[in-house]
Amino acid sequence: TYTDLCMSKQGPGGGRQSKKIVDDMMDFMNEPVSSNESVDQSFVPDGPPTDDDLAPFIRTIAKAADMRKADNIVAMRISKVTTVANFVVVCSGNSRPQNQAIAGAIQDDVLEAFGNEHDLLGNGVPEGTADSGWILLDFGDVMVHVMTPKSRLFYDIEGQWREKGGEYMNLDDVLLPNSGASLEAPKVGGAMTGISEEDDPFWS
Repeated sequence: TYTDLCMSKQGPGGGRQSKKIVDDMMDFMNEPVSSNESVDQSFVPDGPPTDDDLAPFIRTIAKAADMRKADNIVAMRISKVTTVANFVVVCSGNSRPQNQAIAGAIQDDVLEAFGNEHDLLGNGVPEGTADSGWILLDFGDVMVHVMTPKSRLFYDIEGQWREKGGEYMNLDDVLLPNSGASLEAPKVGGAMTGISEEDDPFWS
């Protein structure tokens, strides 16, 4: 599974180890869905993402990130197109301390609001570090990506799930004004404009 790929790296790390984790994440996302992984639509909830049973959990995550000044907070329901998770949340921070604070605030607020109902999978700590430019909080049903703007544009997780049929969840009821605009990166020939594949997608 997606989580097994991350956990096989023996916990969070930085530098080359975290880049390997990131590469494995992207390889997994780009693999065709097998017949064993196809979604049984009879189990997919009706109605918009805001009415989903996980919506209160998503709002808690988004609000926690917003209170730490995260940029471009986006939540997407992906349960109609994959069995990997039900939702993905993506947000950006502009410094190592900020990204670490965003991830920590999400964990703290989830624990306060839900207790042990939504635990991090694996060894119970985030995968990746602020130094790597990509922190993954894998709650099982929900995966949260705290990224630098540069790595977010390069890997375009949001765009990939959107193309697969992911549904945006409206977060206007929890985000402060000007904090939750969707980040959409223009593409040319399948690559991010302004960022070559040779560039380091993590902190410079």
